[in-house]
Amino acid sequence: MNGKITRRQLAGVAAGSAVVSLAIAQTPATPQDFDRSARESHLENTQELKKFEIPMSLEPAFQFKA
Repeated sequence: MNGKITRRQLAGVAAGSAVVSLAIAQTPATPQDFDRSARESHLENTQELKKFEIPMSLEPAFQFKA
């Protein structure tokens, strides 16, 4: 493959990148609060799991060895 680029190709790349940057600049920014959404999701999951009673005999026994 040839490593040279013509002026027309360079102009096409520059014009294309200008259009893309203009489109990105015009899109409204939607701020997302990931911390709040994660906390709400965790709270919903906690409330759902509180509805079930799990006996201790079902829980596996763990031994942590260092």
